[in-house]
Amino acid sequence: MKQNMKLLMARESKEVVGRRGQNLWLLTLVLIATFASIAFSEGSMIYLKEKMEDPFTNWVNIVSNQENAAMVDKFRDSLLLPENQQRYDYSQVLMDQFTYRTMMGSGGRMQYLSIRFFERMKTSLMDAILSEENLMANCHIDTTLIVDQTMGLILSMEAARRLGYDENHLPSYISYLSYNEGADSLGLKLVQGDLLPVSLPVLAVVRRLPGNVDIIGSNFLFEQFYNDATHPFDFCTNEADYLHSLLFFVVDGQREAFEQAVKKNVADSLRANTQFFILDDLSAMQPWKIGSMVQVDLGGQLLPRESYQQVADAVTQTFSPDDVQRVFRLAVKERSSRRGSYLSVAFRSLRHISEFEDFAKRDSVQLEMEQVHSKQNFDAVTRIAAVLSAAMVVFAIVCIIMFMVNMLQAYFQKVKRNIGTFKAFGMNAKGLIEVYIIILVAIVCAAVILALLITWAIQLMLPLVGVEKDGFNYLSLWCPTTYVAAGIILASTVVTVVVVMTRLLSQTPGDLIYDRN
Repeated sequence: MKQNMKLLMARESKEVVGRRGQNLWLLTLVLIATFASIAFSEGSMIYLKEKMEDPFTNWVNIVSNQENAAMVDKFRDSLLLPENQQRYDYSQVLMDQFTYRTMMGSGGRMQYLSIRFFERMKTSLMDAILSEENLMANCHIDTTLIVDQTMGLILSMEAARRLGYDENHLPSYISYLSYNEGADSLGLKLVQGDLLPVSLPVLAVVRRLPGNVDIIGSNFLFEQFYNDATHPFDFCTNEADYLHSLLFFVVDGQREAFEQAVKKNVADSLRANTQFFILDDLSAMQPWKIGSMVQVDLGGQLLPRESYQQVADAVTQTFSPDDVQRVFRLAVKERSSRRGSYLSVAFRSLRHISEFEDFAKRDSVQLEMEQVHSKQNFDAVTRIAAVLSAAMVVFAIVCIIMFMVNMLQAYFQKVKRNIGTFKAFGMNAKGLIEVYIIILVAIVCAAVILALLITWAIQLMLPLVGVEKDGFNYLSLWCPTTYVAAGIILASTVVTVVVVMTRLLSQTPGDLIYDRN
């Protein structure tokens, strides 16, 4: 009997697979579509989840001005309460300055770039900005040197490209172009007639910055940009400090060549008394590259302005700006009482953004509705994606069941006379059902394995051909939904075979042999 069952299984499996395995390949195609749909849905879910928790997009700005200053201050006090932070799932509340567009230059190029000024430079958002995956070529200063009083800038890679740089050649300084009447009388070279290039250190170059801004700086730096003084960076206050000393940033490895170049270009009478001093008190002007602030003292003498300028020009023309950069000891202003332009709330996730909007309205604070609506839409799309993912799995399983039912019925019409003969010779329906369960489960398992391998290969190929979104693959096959779907498909196969074959085999041997309905 067992031998007959084996022969039956071998023969019938060929019939079920179809000519040239057409049923197997058709089932594999259906399963590829199923698993690809699941993988695409899961990839979308992962992408949306990352965006929902992305510190670069998860903040809301509340405009602060003279009209609403009292309400914003009161609202800020309530936002600092731990129970509200936990309830609405936000991490930080900052009073930032507005995004400021100004002329910046480097390498002979000038561009209008947008700058966002942060109240504090040590925050979880700054940790995300300076995270390893966001940095370009490990281009960043020691984070312990980034303080609230920094004069440095964090530059986006897109802004660096606009200034003429690429991934293999990143700037250590860029220039803030400030209107500075009278600076040319000191021998300083102006751009476009009245713009003084003030070199500011680049603290890091990153792939992206929150809010799609070009540069991030500190509120302290903003106070130097935007104040009531005639000169945002005052070079005319003390001529001896700003002109009659030569200050250079020299990268490690260029110190000896730099000193030789200076001595080569000073007058013979000054060469023996020329001295070089390392200044350790200018950490605020230190860029991401490793080097030293070197002050050149030309014999302690107060020389004509042209003498200093000639030495400075000769040295800077000898070296690349990446190796040697002339800088100035800036006459910074003390902190002012200027209040911030934005109350910025950084969220950990956007799940409670609607409740937060109602909370703000209760305190008579109006949020920027475009921001809130976009974040509400983000949350809604995430929920819809979860529903669509489940719906696609259900739809795919229904399609597979219908395919198997039709396949079994079509197959049964071909072999019903043979089955009637088997039953007439004593083979019971239970034994036949077990045979077909084994055959169909084996075929489905083969189709599932083939479909998974092919879908996985597609997933691996997509990034290689540049098909991805912000570093995310459109497909994510290996997830719980895939495993659950595969299990449900196998279970559905067994149930479908039992139900269909039980109904078909309920006929008598005579009805099957003579095709009587």
